[in-house]
Amino acid sequence: MLKNDEFKIFLDFFDYANSNFWKRQDEVESFKVPSIPAKLLRKAIVTDIMGYTPDISFLNEVYSEKYIDILKAFNIGNYTTFEVGIEGVLEKYYLLFGETIVLDDINYEKSTIITGNKRHNNVKYHVINTLQEYREFKQTNPLGRFEKISISKEYLGRDVINIQASVKPFYSERLIDFLLDCNITNMLVNYDNSAELDFY
Repeated sequence: MLKNDEFKIFLDFFDYANSNFWKRQDEVESFKVPSIPAKLLRKAIVTDIMGYTPDISFLNEVYSEKYIDILKAFNIGNYTTFEVGIEGVLEKYYLLFGETIVLDDINYEKSTIITGNKRHNNVKYHVINTLQEYREFKQTNPLGRFEKISISKEYLGRDVINIQASVKPFYSERLIDFLLDCNITNMLVNYDNSAELDFY
């Protein structure tokens, strides 16, 4: 991929070193790259959702066409897919980037940020009122996390919500139920330790 100019521009954009990535995320849909070549690891099992290595920043997993087709029938906001051609696999797979709510758009006063672990009874709550305070907090508390994230009501009703402050997207219960009914493989649903979404 690094020998191809189109791929190189794509990889440079999807790089953690790109400090302007979140301000320029609307440019993602303009990328037109050839099918991304991939090869299964020796013991890998083909599933609808697969991790990959080395990963491309902000594109965390590879999804089957079946999975992508299901998402298209739901309210998931703006999204862009990039085809992945897996050697020896006939089904189409894709990387998926969804419109993401950036740190600037979180209401910190209504959100809840914690450190510690509930299982060990050492949870500590932190008062954070602004993005600047959050950035300063993360420098001294890199393991601090949101227990509740407050975002605008305009996102209420979305079936997939991506937030910069969260590693994984939030899925509506109706979408999760439908994906499970469709037997999507390797779908891990995590209710414990998941942040609560609040719409103001």
